[in-house]
Amino acid sequence: MSNIEIRNLTKKFDTNEGPLTVIDDITLNVDDGEFVCLLGPSGSGKSVTLNCIAGLLDATEGEIAVDGVCVHQKQPNYGYIFQQPRLMPWRTVEENLQFALRAETGRPVPNEKKRIADVLELMNLTGYEKFYMHQISGGMQNRVSIARSYIRNPDLLLMDEPFGALDEMTARKLRSELVSTWMRDRRTVVFVTHDIIEACYLADRILVYTPKPTRIASVISIDLPRPRIYGSEALHEVETRVLAACEQSLSQFTAESAQAN
Repeated sequence: MSNIEIRNLTKKFDTNEGPLTVIDDITLNVDDGEFVCLLGPSGSGKSVTLNCIAGLLDATEGEIAVDGVCVHQKQPNYGYIFQQPRLMPWRTVEENLQFALRAETGRPVPNEKKRIADVLELMNLTGYEKFYMHQISGGMQNRVSIARSYIRNPDLLLMDEPFGALDEMTARKLRSELVSTWMRDRRTVVFVTHDIIEACYLADRILVYTPKPTRIASVISIDLPRPRIYGSEALHEVETRVLAACEQSLSQFTAESAQAN
């Protein structure tokens, strides 16, 4: 598993109007085996944070280390799960997983069939090996996407709103399955969402992001046992606390913007 250290991360993009600061001086740690949610409005730099952790984007300022090593010295052993599954529709479920296993060498890997069978069982996909993407539901495609990341045995999972396009009932089922899977192996997870209920159901800690330029407005620890129960008094209390933090962050941002103008 992995721990993450982010120190004074700033990320700017060049635009026609000049540099645009998306992330402004973020510092945070994610412990080994921790499930952390980045919660904030659309466009607040959550996905940019994931891409910086993965080493896909360079930081403008600051540094990021995974297990004590800068991400640009050595790419972390991570799996990246997107909002859209990004699967190959001309391949079956089994072939999509096989492709992920062979990505580095282009050749079969040891125990390939067993590894595929094991991860299919883990994601409740046994029996769907020969199905193509158009033959399975959106929720099942999300399971395949998660399975594709798991099959290479990553220490770190980066999840960018993977259930955001699903209906709430399907999303709840997949969240429950994700928590069950995470509890078996305790991989480190950084999960991006704009959904307060989702964040409270999943996370050990929630980092509330401001609108851009993004800062961390507050950090909320959730000391509730799992599996958590939707609608329970304990979870509702956490949701209320997180909502208040989000509203305070937005109010402060609005006031600062008004002063700047």
